[in-house]
Amino acid sequence: MTSHIDHPAKAGMGADMNTVLIVDDDESFLLSLIDGFKSYEDQFGIITAHNGEEAVAILDEQEIHLVLTDLKMPKMDGFALVAHLSAHHPDLPVIVMTAFGTPDMEENLKEIGAFQYIEKPIDFNLLVTKILKGLEGRSKGFITGVSLGSFLQLLELDKKTCTLTVRSGKNQGTIYFKNGDLMDASTNDLTGIDAVFEIIRWKNVEIILANSCDITEQKISESLGFILLEGSRRQDERDTSTVSPALPNSPDASLGSIDLTGIDLGIDDFLHDDNVPPTSSPAEVMTSSTIAASIHASNPLLKQFIATLGAMPEISNSILVSKDGNVIHTAKTNDDQLINFITYLSVVSEQLQVAMGAGERQYVLFGLNSGKKLLVLCGKEVVVGLEISNTTAPGPIAAGLRPVLNRISLQ
Repeated sequence: MTSHIDHPAKAGMGADMNTVLIVDDDESFLLSLIDGFKSYEDQFGIITAHNGEEAVAILDEQEIHLVLTDLKMPKMDGFALVAHLSAHHPDLPVIVMTAFGTPDMEENLKEIGAFQYIEKPIDFNLLVTKILKGLEGRSKGFITGVSLGSFLQLLELDKKTCTLTVRSGKNQGTIYFKNGDLMDASTNDLTGIDAVFEIIRWKNVEIILANSCDITEQKISESLGFILLEGSRRQDERDTSTVSPALPNSPDASLGSIDLTGIDLGIDDFLHDDNVPPTSSPAEVMTSSTIAASIHASNPLLKQFIATLGAMPEISNSILVSKDGNVIHTAKTNDDQLINFITYLSVVSEQLQVAMGAGERQYVLFGLNSGKKLLVLCGKEVVVGLEISNTTAPGPIAAGLRPVLNRISLQ
């Protein structure tokens, strides 16, 4: 028989009362939550379970409107429960209680369509806010359901060792994790990273989790963050039949051949003079870089973006500059001229964006003396310059990075 604790006020409630299922193996914690939620008994009722097995049984018995679950539990843990919810209750709002998170990380997960979570020890007022928002539904901005991508990130963050069987219609694949590292994957006809790219594009998936991993050799070297971003980019390419050309029209155009007629960027002076552009001097730029280095330390989306750039073998150097001219990040520190040029472009980025056009897939490509290319993308608050080889196609890189770049805020 499944054991659970009903909220004391549940008896006598109307049939239309919202019900929250709380899953945790700590009995005293459950009782403290029930006591705290007495003030909200006119808004929702509480049912508790001590592990995933009890929770599944309750979900089969009655209608639940939101699930709040811990991850570390006996029998069926929170990971297996979340996997079950993704397959059998895909629209049910889920809040995960975890010891590894931060509010900034929550915002990061929310950006990719993940479930909500709250960090232990629990901030009770914040928990109430999340529950009420979840019960209000999608129209109020709460993320319902569990995406496969967010579930994979949860496994990585908690350093989980497991084997996932993922099913979608007639498709079936397997993904292996060891201590949070993505080890390998397979489908009927694909293995390794190609299999992961295939699996993460499936819709309406069922996830079956086994708490073991037989793979001993890591076959996938790319980071999970890069794989999810690249998978999203590939899906975007499938979803659109037209790709806007880069500006300028020739993919090999050099800086001197760009047609910026009528746009006063002051670039001519920069191109024909060895002096540093009037916005800054080398010393000033590096000072700005030192000051701005603290920006990304507390900005998880920016940190994730920088980590993604570092994981892309096509990019040999990257420079990020805020639109007020501060250097936020450089992969290399020995190219002052390039740093100064990107800093200059960041200051005139509004005019540069007009020259580039309003299309989401627009970018500017410059030829460098080294024979490489400089790919420049303008976000809402950040300009990024990427040094790529002469044979690398800039379009896919720009298409994959732009959605994240546009979400980066320095506020």
